[in-house]
Amino acid sequence: KNGKVVKARKAVVSNATAWDTAKMLHEDAMPDEDSRTWLSELGETPAQGSIAHLFLGLKGEGMDWSKVDPQHLIIEDWGRPLSDPQNVVTMFFPSLLDPTCAPPGKHVAHVYTAGSEPYHEYEGLDRRSEEYKQKKEERLEILWRSIERVIPDVRERAEVVSTATPLTHERFLRRRYGTYGPAFRAGAQRVNIAGLNVSAIPFPGVLTPVDGLLRCGDGVFPGIGVPAAAASGVIAANTLAPIEKHLGLLLDLQVNRWQNKQQKADTAAVQMH
Repeated sequence: KNGKVVKARKAVVSNATAWDTAKMLHEDAMPDEDSRTWLSELGETPAQGSIAHLFLGLKGEGMDWSKVDPQHLIIEDWGRPLSDPQNVVTMFFPSLLDPTCAPPGKHVAHVYTAGSEPYHEYEGLDRRSEEYKQKKEERLEILWRSIERVIPDVRERAEVVSTATPLTHERFLRRRYGTYGPAFRAGAQRVNIAGLNVSAIPFPGVLTPVDGLLRCGDGVFPGIGVPAAAASGVIAANTLAPIEKHLGLLLDLQVNRWQNKQQKADTAAVQMH
């Protein structure tokens, strides 16, 4: 922001989204036609829908919570595709598994539409406007109806209510159109491995056609979600680390394992005496 230029000595790893990475690169800086084609395709990466969220803090008294499962998946209509907006709702009660997630006598719930909430429903709305408030109430009603299947009086029990929409994702997560992530279709490409025609991994790897530029995050393999995005960072780091570093770490693990085994044997010998 202050105009300072920081030059990488070995590589640059971008954990920005595919769309933001493409915006930060310039076509005239691409070394060849393949790189320019890659950059164009990167900026046009297909996107999934967004998510509508309902976060609740609930009164716990007067209900047998032992009969409530910690996770639920609600399908409104099995005759519609699962990717249809307002058709699939996911629900979690973290405090049923970890009571420290809520104060004594209380529970928390997270209810959301999984990657299917369309951005265009909210596009152009002022987040402070009455129109946006009404739109949220309208679009999030399915979340209330879904949790009422499990807790019929949930609206009366709710002491804390927090909501989020595609505009929330766009603003706070800096996601274009509030998207859940890239929409690579499994099975779209086939490869031949040892004579078998198998589905190719839809997500690209961490390497790019630009020498010294790697990517990580939910736009590359293994894909979307915190564990997968974190794993892609590990893959990028391992890709940059020289082979002797890998071998050194494996040797350290082997030595540590031997030392632990020896320590247990020594302790057992002392106890026998």
